[in-house]
Amino acid sequence: MLYLNGENNIIITNGGGLGVLTADACEKYGVNLYDNLTDLKATFSTVVPEFGSVKNSIDLTGQARVEDYSRAIEAALSNENIHSILCLGCESGVFDAEAFARYAGEQFKQGKYNKPLFFTLVGGPLIEKSVSTLQTIGVPIFNEVDVATACLGAVYCNYRQKRTSFDAIDDVVIDEQAIRQVLNGVRKNGRRFLLAQEGQAILRAIGIPGPASGIAHTLDEAVAYAEKIGYPVVMKIVSRDILHKSDAGGVALDIDDRKEAADAYEAILQNCRRYKPDAIIDGIEVSEQIRLGVETIVGARRDLSFGPIVMFGLGGIYVEVMKDIAFRAFPLGVDEAVKMIGTIKTYAMLLGVRGEQRKDIDALALAILKVGTMLKKFEEITDIEINPLVAYDHSEGVKAVDVRILLSNQEAKR
Repeated sequence: MLYLNGENNIIITNGGGLGVLTADACEKYGVNLYDNLTDLKATFSTVVPEFGSVKNSIDLTGQARVEDYSRAIEAALSNENIHSILCLGCESGVFDAEAFARYAGEQFKQGKYNKPLFFTLVGGPLIEKSVSTLQTIGVPIFNEVDVATACLGAVYCNYRQKRTSFDAIDDVVIDEQAIRQVLNGVRKNGRRFLLAQEGQAILRAIGIPGPASGIAHTLDEAVAYAEKIGYPVVMKIVSRDILHKSDAGGVALDIDDRKEAADAYEAILQNCRRYKPDAIIDGIEVSEQIRLGVETIVGARRDLSFGPIVMFGLGGIYVEVMKDIAFRAFPLGVDEAVKMIGTIKTYAMLLGVRGEQRKDIDALALAILKVGTMLKKFEEITDIEINPLVAYDHSEGVKAVDVRILLSNQEAKR
């Protein structure tokens, strides 16, 4: 993960028009273009042809080959006054897309780049193939200048946030010892994902309340849990081999009495055995059925380009359909988390509609910080998703219905 050390960006291109489009995008997304002409001349005059341009954007002209790009990029990397690079390539008679892909891939694998460098390649099938090849190995490359510049703009936004006085992640209280104990148990079992009871233990460790629940291994246990928790309850399959519970018929809602509890237990087992006969079934989770509120989704993941990022949006069954989600680089503070929540299109639902009260936005913001803090402090965690996280009226908090946590292939460095 590379971080900015300043705000001076340059554009390297083999097409003036593409450079102009990118310069416009830089203005749109808050990416500062370096304009010290004296320094730019000194840096690039030996790598740009006489009929090219050393003004930003740096125009290598349509005759540029891979070695010309290489020399221009090396010059930019060596200049401490240049902090990021947008490198553009459009199809021409001499531009070798496959050779360029090999060059960029080798440089990234060897860790040659000491500052953010984003690529945009535009053209026909060979260009598209090169883009796909580089994306598979984690190179930040795009086929649209607007998308590439928007991503670099996000890096700049993160840089500015870190220079502002935000809350330190150490101020967010989570039980690191309890989290470590859960993760060690998952690793010991040779898994990269957490089961239901492990996910609930993690939620307790980071201080996000979930439903009262228990894992039943027999029909009698399931009924006993339901009676103890109080109706209505929900039942869900617990299996390391069935991650998408609903697809397997492994979820039952609105269970209101003993008979329904017994019937639901049997039905879930039959459905899941039919769905995946060889699945290892660890039990059936019996949980309190959460009262209604606004269903949101809170998550975090470790991005190859941006490092830890957090996510918030409308949750439940609507997240895949509406895709009303906001992302931010982490760490961030409470104020920025609240702003992030306010950017989703359905934000009005959290402010209260048709006579409803405003929801507990402060509790949602704190949940975002807790999830981000856990991802930041535990390197082996790659993905966290709480969906739905039900938001209640102001000062009434939130409650997590389900959580999904994935781990990397490697053990964390202790």
